[in-house]
Amino acid sequence: MSKSTSSLETFDFLELLYMLSGSGKTGALSVQRPDGLFQCWLEGGRVRQLEFGALRGVDAASKLLLDPRGRFQFDDGLTHPAPQMDASLDEVAFEALDVLTEQKPLFDGPARITSPERVAAMRWTLQEQDVLRQIESQRPLSDLTRDSHTSRMLAKLVRMRLLSPRKSRVARLNVTVTRTVRGVVVIDDLILRRWKEDLVRPPQHIAIRDDAGNVYTLPVRSGPDLGAQLLIPTDLLMRTGLRAGDSVLVRPV
Repeated sequence: MSKSTSSLETFDFLELLYMLSGSGKTGALSVQRPDGLFQCWLEGGRVRQLEFGALRGVDAASKLLLDPRGRFQFDDGLTHPAPQMDASLDEVAFEALDVLTEQKPLFDGPARITSPERVAAMRWTLQEQDVLRQIESQRPLSDLTRDSHTSRMLAKLVRMRLLSPRKSRVARLNVTVTRTVRGVVVIDDLILRRWKEDLVRPPQHIAIRDDAGNVYTLPVRSGPDLGAQLLIPTDLLMRTGLRAGDSVLVRPV
């Protein structure tokens, strides 16, 4: 980045820091404001020093996050003569975001962790570890936000782009009777692979919705080169109102 200044009005301050840190940058990010100078020194992408007037450390970052204005520049290669920190940006951001008044995440449904590696590298309390396990189990965020501490934790993770809505793909498939399996329906390998990417686990059951609005939940496995076919054995077909040739909507559960 050049030494010419740019305005934070057109940049998200936290995303700017993540861009520099994620690139493994060494240098100093300076933000000039009427109430003082903010500076963040990075070495190899790690935070080595934070200053805003008389404030040091996370308090300096918190003050800027409360009012992210000013003109900034990044001086590549500049190092602090006596750094007092050695932290990942995730550690700094998670603590600094405590000052924000927003306490609820921006969505209520199930979420997925966008970077398990970054989350695994952070330090968590036992309570926070339990929240992360509940996220992985697809518990809706609206259930978790009943606790104020958890609600704030989730809001910070969303702000850090470590949580995003979990989107379950819906497929329209044609019912086909099969006698090669019993007790389980079969869909194309590619569909199940995409669902696994969304769910971070292979789905064990699917919900099948016909045009009349009836929903049937059945165990599932994958098969090669099935395309838009939904293979249903006769023993399961008899438990539903489905018929060969029906077009149905299918999603993982």
